[in-house]
Amino acid sequence: MRSRESGAAVVTALLVVALATTLVATMFAQQQVATRSVEAHRLRMQAESMQGLVVERARLQLLDSSRVASVDHLRQRWAQPLQPIRAAELLGPQAARLAGFSDAPQAMMVSSRVLDAQARFNLATLIAPGEAGKPAGVRVSGVALYQRLLTSLSLNPGLASVTATYMLKTTQGGGSAREGLPLVQMRDLLAIPGYTRDTVRALIPYVVILPVATSINLNTAEAQVLAACIPGLSVSQASALVSDRERAYFRDVGDLSIRLKAIAPGLPEPQGLLLETRSQYFLVQGEVRNARAVLRLEALVLREGIGAAVRTRVVWSNDPETQELD
Repeated sequence: MRSRESGAAVVTALLVVALATTLVATMFAQQQVATRSVEAHRLRMQAESMQGLVVERARLQLLDSSRVASVDHLRQRWAQPLQPIRAAELLGPQAARLAGFSDAPQAMMVSSRVLDAQARFNLATLIAPGEAGKPAGVRVSGVALYQRLLTSLSLNPGLASVTATYMLKTTQGGGSAREGLPLVQMRDLLAIPGYTRDTVRALIPYVVILPVATSINLNTAEAQVLAACIPGLSVSQASALVSDRERAYFRDVGDLSIRLKAIAPGLPEPQGLLLETRSQYFLVQGEVRNARAVLRLEALVLREGIGAAVRTRVVWSNDPETQELD
């Protein structure tokens, strides 16, 4: 009898220990979740304050560049990325203390870069705006350019006409649900049949969606984009053009014609190219990181005007995306 009671007591004790262990583990897990939630909220609040600083820093650099140069190229200050730096160091001691930023080794780090959005083919170029009483229509030259770019990237060139048709419908339909929503950012391409996430990912370095049609900047475009812009120019010849550009940037489109004669001597004199050496639209990308998470943000900045009248404004900015680190 005593043996049975003793055995039951042992089992009960084991059950109590197991239950207590489970409760402690659950409480610990909940505490971890709560801690991560608080940390994520804190990171987001601080990152939002840093987002404004990153964008403002880029805007000032773009304004300064515009005042001293009539050409945009990759040797200018705005094109140099901000390497990871402690937020407290970027803000300065007094502002950092007021904002609650630490200068400890594990403190929040900030990095950013400015990209010329006009280094990429702008899908708005697929549509010719309506004028003089005529409705908007598909720009044939823009579709042909996009087809060449898609082909050079080993993607379906048929997407060019499909995209143009979709964009024309959304333009004429005023953005109604029936006609589809207008394209604003690259992920919006997934609404068009034929586009996949992999396709969009492959296009991001070469394609952009801007509010209006724009030219492509000779001084910042990749070889694939230049080859698509200049009929008859191969990607390898365009790569040689990019290498030559690193030695000396293009001052104007006439400069391009001179260099093309050396790189592609058999190429006919290019006419009506969608190229220039000045840009208006820029992408500002930033990253805010601490020991637990990294937050990425992006904004589109427009720079317009000349001389003392030049100004900048933010066209759109993404809500910051947070990724927890292990």
